[in-house]
Amino acid sequence: MKKAILSIFAFVLGLSMMAQQTIKQGEVIYEETVKLNFSIEGMPEQMRNRMPRERKITKILYFNEEASSYQASKEQSDENVPGGGHGGGFRIMMSQPDDKVYINFNDKLRVEQREFMTRIFLITGELEQGNWKLTGKQKMIKEYPCQEATRITENDTVSAWFTPAIPVSAGPGNHVNLPGLVLEVDINHGNRIISAQNIDLKEIDKDLISQPKKGKKVSQEEFDKIVEEKVKEMGGEVRGGNQAIIRIRR
Repeated sequence: MKKAILSIFAFVLGLSMMAQQTIKQGEVIYEETVKLNFSIEGMPEQMRNRMPRERKITKILYFNEEASSYQASKEQSDENVPGGGHGGGFRIMMSQPDDKVYINFNDKLRVEQREFMTRIFLITGELEQGNWKLTGKQKMIKEYPCQEATRITENDTVSAWFTPAIPVSAGPGNHVNLPGLVLEVDINHGNRIISAQNIDLKEIDKDLISQPKKGKKVSQEEFDKIVEEKVKEMGGEVRGGNQAIIRIRR
């Protein structure tokens, strides 16, 4: 029993010492893996099997103790997805939107720049607490000891792994407000997975963590309504985890 207590104490002490020595700013490169669901009326099974099942997107988080900015990598390019051939085929263009999520931890402010149907929107709101619950599970990610926290919202079930060894409340997108940097996120049991690929603790130019200004100002509710109405016009439906199911008629 004493050995177990000493082991836990040593683990906590180790994290505390690492936190004191850690630079509390830097950048993290994440890979987002998103499951795709295309439904095309009249599509032959052979062609359906050729449709992509997922898409991988590279994004970057710039952070310090005061704020963070999560945005697309400049190296990320648009993709042409082949859908068929022999005169009756089609191609699906999957573009990388100019999206950014800026969070100011001191002011409890969240500003999100979202591109939708070639239009830019600016969504401003108060930073929510998140209502995270610790599960007690632990694992190593990129040589950092991490703990799991979960939360359930109206549309999503989220699991996030954070490391107290980097004591900042930042993370990819809106997955923040935990006692350590978030390195991995699972949304809706694998529908979207965000995982850190590279962690670079260093001094960051504050211009990289600037608040976005471009776009039409709307509330989160107004933006969600715009998206839902447009997707329905296209014969689709909106799902949790920012997923939209589009049905294409040939």
